[in-house]
Amino acid sequence: MEPTHDAIPDIPAGQASKVGNTNPAESGSKEKMQRLLDRGLKWLGVGILFMAVSFGINFFMFQADKSFISAMYILTSLGAVCIMKGLVDILG
Repeated sequence: MEPTHDAIPDIPAGQASKVGNTNPAESGSKEKMQRLLDRGLKWLGVGILFMAVSFGINFFMFQADKSFISAMYILTSLGAVCIMKGLVDILG
């Protein structure tokens, strides 16, 4: 037996109209949340990169006689700020 013209084959005829309907406000909200998630992940990536560079400077130049403290603190601070910005974007 073939399904009727308004029913989807695996869904009963009474529920077929509910499947395709999406609220424009919900789809806009989902798009906004997806954009915020993408932007937050990018900020997290940049923050992690800054932290990794700071760790690398600290690790490789620990025995050096030159001062690297300002570069280390600047990179660590930038990394922490970027990570916080990413978390704010993701968590809201």
